[in-house]
Amino acid sequence: MTPSSRGLRSLSNLDQLIVGCLVLLLLVYVLELMLLVPCGGWHNLPTCTASVKTDGAWTDYFAIDPFWSTMPDWYVVVMNFQDFLFNPFWALSLVMYLLHRQDARWFRTATIIVSSMIITTSLVVFLTQAAYPGITGRQLGLLLVINAGWAVLPALFIVRMHRAGGTRVDSH
Repeated sequence: MTPSSRGLRSLSNLDQLIVGCLVLLLLVYVLELMLLVPCGGWHNLPTCTASVKTDGAWTDYFAIDPFWSTMPDWYVVVMNFQDFLFNPFWALSLVMYLLHRQDARWFRTATIIVSSMIITTSLVVFLTQAAYPGITGRQLGLLLVINAGWAVLPALFIVRMHRAGGTRVDSH
């Protein structure tokens, strides 16, 4: 492959879409870190008084998701998985796509595993939110719209990785 054929344009349309999704996921990760670092972690979020929480982009989200205001222990675990496993995996994924190594067998397997974990944790969180008595129907609808990407995008990644399974795969 010549250097010019290894750019983004040489990726399939689906892979270009996935690269865009990965950039979006990493942007959200950066925004989360901008919240978490001043607050000292997810477990400190309920008592955090940093302006990024009270006057920033996250203010409206705190108004609709009561778990972010109380941050139960189980939710701290879910969010730590997101920040220490899932989000760094998106950075690795972006590199793999940019290097045109997205069809490596080990990466396909890892993508399916990590994406399945994300879909599962997203489903658990949403079902818990749906069962929470303090969440109104409007709040639940907003939470679904805002957070649907955490299930839809990993599902797209799984479909992409399964689709690659029927083609010649680079084992590097």
